[in-house]
Amino acid sequence: MLWQIFAMWAIVMATITWFVHDERRLIANATMAQAAAFYAHAPKYRYQASEEAAPLAEPVKRTGGLTEAQRDFLEAFAKSE
Repeated sequence: MLWQIFAMWAIVMATITWFVHDERRLIANATMAQAAAFYAHAPKYRYQASEEAAPLAEPVKRTGGLTEAQRDFLEAFAKSE
């Protein structure tokens, strides 16, 4: 009789696990379908600010981490060849 109770509980637990897994899959599929619908019906244009509204910042001068003396040395070395 003990094995019959164990078998019933095993069937119940397997069924509950299967149900929860299937429900999560259905929710994931519905979410993906909703995202696909939003993507498909996106506006054909995107907002772009005018250049007058947002002037571009000047690019940062990159020195490569060299000091002024190191840069002078490398420039002089490049010219010496």
